[in-house]
Amino acid sequence: MISSLVLQLGAFTVFFAICTYVCIVADPDESPAARFFVGTIPSLIYSGVEHLFGKRIISKIEKFLDRSLQIAYLIVVLGSWSIVFAYGYPAIKKSRYISTNHQYAGYIVFIMCMSSWHYACQKSPGHITNRTLPLFDHYQYDNLLYTNRLCPTTKIRKLARSKYDRFSKKHVPRFDHFCGWLNQAIGEQNYRWFLLFLMVHVFMCFYGSWALGRVLYGEVLEKNLLNATFFNAVTGAEVKADYFIIFHYLFMKYFQICGVFILMSVMSVVLGVFLMFHLYITSRNMTTNEFFKWQSIRRLHRKEKYKFEKAQAEGKISSDNGIGSKVESVSKQLSDVDIGCTGPMVAGPVQEGIQEDETIDPGLLPGNIYDNGIISNFYEIIFPLSYRGEAIERFNLSLNGGYGESNDEQNDHVHDHRPKPKSI
Repeated sequence: MISSLVLQLGAFTVFFAICTYVCIVADPDESPAARFFVGTIPSLIYSGVEHLFGKRIISKIEKFLDRSLQIAYLIVVLGSWSIVFAYGYPAIKKSRYISTNHQYAGYIVFIMCMSSWHYACQKSPGHITNRTLPLFDHYQYDNLLYTNRLCPTTKIRKLARSKYDRFSKKHVPRFDHFCGWLNQAIGEQNYRWFLLFLMVHVFMCFYGSWALGRVLYGEVLEKNLLNATFFNAVTGAEVKADYFIIFHYLFMKYFQICGVFILMSVMSVVLGVFLMFHLYITSRNMTTNEFFKWQSIRRLHRKEKYKFEKAQAEGKISSDNGIGSKVESVSKQLSDVDIGCTGPMVAGPVQEGIQEDETIDPGLLPGNIYDNGIISNFYEIIFPLSYRGEAIERFNLSLNGGYGESNDEQNDHVHDHRPKPKSI
């Protein structure tokens, strides 16, 4: 019985690790397995269902799926809290190893959890239109990730760091990603609420893991389980207690509490890593969208550097141009790729549009011109630029006709009011 349970837990752990790597960690651009599972299979399923049921049914399914992750969130979170209230609170009340004050603290954490989720779902990321364009026109084009051109979807000037999001059907300023758990695009005006949502849930999972862990640990001490003798239900043989047997005993006796404890412990790690990632890119004044663009640029730079050094050693240098044109080719393609929580939703590797036999000197890798130092970067998130006096004054000026630009002028005109990029 014990060996069977060990085998099942081992199989589940391996399966979970493989799924996590393939679907979340691995880069679809470089991993054929990740590309197959997150790109090819969903595309085949979608095509098959569309062929079988028709576009009308597909449209209804898509509307449901738009909110499917929100529904899943409510089922998991409310279900877990229901177990905590129904089984965890009585256990806390009986335990001598955790204060009953944590029952009241739990209600506060629950309210914080649901409020942060609801607020993050409702807050708009900002919406760029012809009318609101002056309000969000803060950033210089770096001519690397962003160039001064028209948005092919909305036909208005594509501001630096902005992106049209096909899920919300909005042109979003300082676009980060689309979050299915919130059914909301994350951008300039709501990124701070997304971070708050993450922080609250990381705290909730760590706090919940600790509280339920204290309850279970109290049971171990209360009944002196470390020195207890157990009986095999099948053979009737006496079994000396060890950590696995104690875990098995607690899991069978407190199945609901142990289930939520394991879920919260796992999510503490997953959400904690995810929060660390967002704090890191925030400290660098980078979005999720830009982070993955920079990954492609670095791969391209390394590839071209290697080709150049090899050609230089062989005396076959054909050009000493910079990498700009190649990088621009990559960034234009990535700008039209949907960005989710874990990166670009692509079905295959990005084609870099570069002749294999062309050799150039890529030079030094350019830097991020939007990085103004960790304090300024976080300040920009907490107090978005579009809420500041300069942006509001610029917007009011545009309403009085003092800022407007025609569609013909939008593709070539760059305003002087934006902050100058720092030197690289």
